[in-house]
Amino acid sequence: MTLRELTALSPARIVALRLDADEARWLRALGVTEGAAVVVLRAGPFGGPLMVRVGERTAFAIDRAVAAAIDVAASPVEPRP
Repeated sequence: MTLRELTALSPARIVALRLDADEARWLRALGVTEGAAVVVLRAGPFGGPLMVRVGERTAFAIDRAVAAAIDVAASPVEPRP
C-alpha cells in the first residue's frame, strides 16, 4: 500500500521510498525514513495535497504524486497526537 492510499488517521510505518535521490534526500531530512511512524491527517479537496504527520511532531503537506511513491504498511501502534 502507498501513503496516498492510506486512510486518514490510520497509523502506518514507512516501508520504502521509491523516489529519485533528490526527493528521497529531502523527505529523509523531514524524518520520512524507512520504519518511521506516519499518519495522514487529512486530504486536500479536489486532489490537493495530503497533510501527514511523521513521528510525534513533524507535520507537513505532501503532493499526492509523491505520496504514491512512498510504500507503507499498516501499524497496530497508533502514533501519539
